[in-house]
Amino acid sequence: MKTIKTCSIGDIHGRNNWMNFTHGSPANFKAWKDSVENNTKYEGDALYEQYDKIIFIGDYVDSFDVTNDEMENNLRDIVLFKKTFPDKVVLLIGNHDLQYIEPGNGCSGYRPLMRQIFAEIFYENKDLFQFAYNLPGSGCFWTHAGITQDWLEHFQETVMNPTGRFYEVYKELEDTSASLEEKLNTAWKHRLRVLFTVDSDSGGSDKYAGPLWVRPNRLDKDPMRGIFQIVGHTHQDAIKENEYVAYIDVLGGKNPAAYYRDFDIES
Repeated sequence: MKTIKTCSIGDIHGRNNWMNFTHGSPANFKAWKDSVENNTKYEGDALYEQYDKIIFIGDYVDSFDVTNDEMENNLRDIVLFKKTFPDKVVLLIGNHDLQYIEPGNGCSGYRPLMRQIFAEIFYENKDLFQFAYNLPGSGCFWTHAGITQDWLEHFQETVMNPTGRFYEVYKELEDTSASLEEKLNTAWKHRLRVLFTVDSDSGGSDKYAGPLWVRPNRLDKDPMRGIFQIVGHTHQDAIKENEYVAYIDVLGGKNPAAYYRDFDIES
């Protein structure tokens, strides 16, 4: 049995307070960054060493109080952190990131002046970002907003259909006996719209809310069966947790926090 320690970080929206949970402070992160770029030894707090996995839940951009330059620099810092620790750090996509990656998926907070810059950063580092994450053996699943059982069944019927219009994707997944994580990340690679559905709770017209948009009222009523989920997307005053879901979008509140969970996994 092996214990895997995880640290999950909620919606960033341009803020650098995530550095408190990985390096102790933004100042320490800057010192760490200088050491990485100059190939020198870092002497400050290295909280990241305590965790086997650090999962960012998405929404790195769009803010009503952070400047464009701050958001850009912060996104580049997150990318650097991932590049430095590619196996430790997981970067998920959020709906606010999506609108700079895939046209026609707009949402509030959009920064027209940053469209090209953000799009270039996401494109140049597209292999660093993923749609979903599962820690094998943990019974836990991470996406930006969460997965309802009805959306999951809709996804399976739409994509895993040998006679459907996504046959190429179906064949790719069938050949690998894909897990749900692989299915979602493959669908993301092909930018299938079924991932981006928006229901009336968020101003959309789709029947189902997908994993970038579903709100807690729907997720609590119809959570994916047999899996504990860790999600962001809907701001909370403090981290909230029930039997099925942990809601961790709290970085923009008075008491920003990360969500910590250890998993005992058979090695």
